[in-house]
Amino acid sequence: MNIKEKSLTKYRIDLRNDVVNILGPNLELNECEIISNCETEAIAIAGIKMNGGVFEQNRSLVNFNFEKAHFNNVLFKGNYIGCDFGDWDLEERSSISNCDFSLALLDGCRFLRCDPNYIQFPKWPCFTIISPCEARQYVLSRNWPEKIGVILSIYTDTDPECVAVTGDASRIAKKNRITLLELRELLLKIPNILIVD
Repeated sequence: MNIKEKSLTKYRIDLRNDVVNILGPNLELNECEIISNCETEAIAIAGIKMNGGVFEQNRSLVNFNFEKAHFNNVLFKGNYIGCDFGDWDLEERSSISNCDFSLALLDGCRFLRCDPNYIQFPKWPCFTIISPCEARQYVLSRNWPEKIGVILSIYTDTDPECVAVTGDASRIAKKNRITLLELRELLLKIPNILIVD
């Protein structure tokens, strides 16, 4: 399915996993719903501007970069693993602003060249490190349980264009065989940590 060269308002787009779904180029969506049942290989973005509305991901979207996508005031639902929102170099190419992830689960997702003060991040057991590169020195100076230290090192080994990174504490706690409460106490010591209850 390819939807391009259109301006749609209050329209529902269903993305199926048995075809490659191409959004764009020159696709403008106003107060629309995208309901995605796609895995990463079944979705491609060729140029989309989404203002308001909902992007609902019903399967885990893994290692997907939302390039050539501009999201403003969008509510995200579903599971996103290792995804990038925004752009490393040019906001004209990709951007995200005023978006709400409070109903999403994010794991290892990065927010690029945006203002994190205008993003609603997901609730605990997700956690977010604002300006992760600034927290790197602290992360490297601590004696963490092994797997936690590796994950936090990866999260903070980034350039300043990455303004926030969000992880899934439940997955990290399970891997390290510690309780969520124990992990939370460790995470709260990280500079610029954000935990939403």
